[in-house]
Amino acid sequence: MRIEKLKEFIAEKELDGVLITYKPNLFYFTGSAPVLGGYLVVTPDEELFLVPQLEYEEAKESSRVPVEYFKKGADLYEKLKGFNLKKLGIEGRTSYSSVQNLREKIGAEEFTIVDDVIKELRMVKTPEEIEVIKQACRIADLAMETALEEVREGVKEREVAAKMEYVMKMNGAEKVAFDTIVASGWRSALPHGIASDKVIEKGDLVVIDEGALFNHYHSDMTRTVVVGLPNEKQKEIYEIVLEAQKEGIKAAKPGVTAKDVDTAARNVIAEYGYGDYFIHSTGHGVGLEIHEWPGVSQYDETVLKPGMVITVEPGIYIPKFGGVRIEDTIVITENGAERLTKTERELI
Repeated sequence: MRIEKLKEFIAEKELDGVLITYKPNLFYFTGSAPVLGGYLVVTPDEELFLVPQLEYEEAKESSRVPVEYFKKGADLYEKLKGFNLKKLGIEGRTSYSSVQNLREKIGAEEFTIVDDVIKELRMVKTPEEIEVIKQACRIADLAMETALEEVREGVKEREVAAKMEYVMKMNGAEKVAFDTIVASGWRSALPHGIASDKVIEKGDLVVIDEGALFNHYHSDMTRTVVVGLPNEKQKEIYEIVLEAQKEGIKAAKPGVTAKDVDTAARNVIAEYGYGDYFIHSTGHGVGLEIHEWPGVSQYDETVLKPGMVITVEPGIYIPKFGGVRIEDTIVITENGAERLTKTERELI
């Protein structure tokens, strides 16, 4: 089905074929993701996955399409040349030097970007993909439980992150989905405050943003806590962000746009007078990449459909005071949305 969509695109654009090299796309179309990469060729009549020789045995076992190996670059280009790819579809991230090589070594003359068709396919997850993402989310919940136990006065942010990452791997994660964020005190106002050697102190807001990579799919969640009793300002901004997040999730349903979800969350924060302190989009798609389509922002008019997986993560960030972010990975269902990350949000 996935490769058939590429073949429909080839026919529509009157191409000789499509060449896929980006690892997440290779896995999406073949079911295999060699460490050193590969080259998926799709023509109107066939598909072939070309991989370096040392990746061949593994690719042969996992790939849904026929696999051949090449020994060196000259061998690869000779195989590609055999497809007579004068009019070639390529990914937008293909480098200029790669395009020049394709011109010179296989005789490609015209290039068409295939990103739109891949984007449309990957945005809507299959039930099987959603099950894998649910497992990634389950692992993230276990890691967050660990974080909530470990965050306390006198502990370094990096120590909390290390224990979270250990729990993820011990529960089946390939690795973390991204550099774990544990940002305390003034650093909690940094949206990307990757865990540092800062010692957590009494009274600190602590933003914890983490995710797991499981079978090539990602999860993403954020919780914010206070070490000790929160003050009135901390309580205020926490409750505002929680209300905004709930409104964003409530707005997420088939037929509305990604922009509508952003607006629902953003309006809550603006109504309380903190609009200038919400300095990023409300969310993003999650799947084979931690940030993919759609973008949940004022700039994305994508209409949500069942099977889309996105985050909803509003925040308030006040320099020198601290910040709050609450995030869940959700899947759009037939009637609304389901939270896939389930750690308690009523933390303060």
